Amino acid sequence: MHLKRFSSAVAIFVSAVLALGAFPLAAGAVPSSELQDQVDAAYATLTEYSNELETANNKLYALQQDLDATQQEIDQAEQDIAELEEKLADGQERLSERLAESYKQDSSSSPLSVLVGVSDFEELVTQLYYANRMIDYDSELVDEVKSTRAELQERRDELAEQEAEQQRLVDEQKQTNAEIESKVAEQQAYYESLDSELQAQLAEEEARRAAEEAARLAAEQEAQNNAQNNTDTGNTGGDTGGSTGGSTNTGNTNSGSAPTSVVDVALAQVGKSYVWAAEGPNAFDCSGLVTYCYGQLGYSIVHYSQGQYDLVASLGHLVYDAAYLSPGDLVFWGYGGSGSAIYHVGIYIGGGQYVHASSPGVGVVVSTLYAGGNFAGGGSPV
Repeated sequence: MHLKRFSSAVAIFVSAVLALGAFPLAAGAVPSSELQDQVDAAYATLTEYSNELETANNKLYALQQDLDATQQEIDQAEQDIAELEEKLADGQERLSERLAESYKQDSSSSPLSVLVGVSDFEELVTQLYYANRMIDYDSELVDEVKSTRAELQERRDELAEQEAEQQRLVDEQKQTNAEIESKVAEQQAYYESLDSELQAQLAEEEARRAAEEAARLAAEQEAQNNAQNNTDTGNTGGDTGGSTGGSTNTGNTNSGSAPTSVVDVALAQVGKSYVWAAEGPNAFDCSGLVTYCYGQLGYSIVHYSQGQYDLVASLGHLVYDAAYLSPGDLVFWGYGGSGSAIYHVGIYIGGGQYVHASSPGVGVVVSTLYAGGNFAGGGSPV
């Protein structure tokens, strides 16, 4: 009896809901399947722009390093020139004193005064010889310092020209990065707008389906004279899987000894946001996540994906077959699988999975490793 009254109530409620149009479909609304395709395309473009930005950031980092090195050379040259200026002033002062003293001796009032205190002619010649030798030595020293100073000043001028050119390249790359950042921000807003629209439409469709299903069940129950204790409903489900692949390894099989504890640090970041150039603790980009996680264990890892790849390669830890990866290793992707065009990095956690700061709107997630296509290998950075 209770069930019958409940069924009647549900039927009345559902009829009212449908009659009032609580879940109307907007006129001319795009079907959810078509909208899903648009969302997928927008996300693919967003990922492409994010990878482009990561590559541009790598280039800017390298250019800035070159500029910093040149500026350090200029600072050192300036310091060396200052020291030579001081040394030159001292040398010129000593030379002036010796010349003045020599002048006094050679310009005495009487030729006989030159012989005062000299026991014989040989001693006189010797004294004059060594006095002149000291003057010659000081003069040569001054000339040498002048020459070295001139060379340093010339080198400083060359470095200044080099610095100006490098600064121009850095400024141009910053402008390029800003333009790409603008594209990423615009695309992210577009993607999020489409995704919100899709989620709202899916929720609307699901609500309508639920209302229709409730109405159907209520009608069936109303048609039955005997209450039923349980209504069996079937749930459909599916599992998602990722294909994994690996390139045939023809080289190194030792990926190094990455600290496995970095896996726990990486997993603790799952769910946090993706923000370009961020390295935690609340948001990350792909290389920033690596820098942060290894930093928590006391390792200083450069914050850009190409530099992280180069570090692994320089240590001899780079493997190309995913079968040889160990938990804690870094995994990389580059355009065409090239190690010189890295655009994404993550932290391998074992079992064919890795943690990575995926992209704007997705954030830090665990994904299944696909070691085909643009996969560029992996290994330990320490």
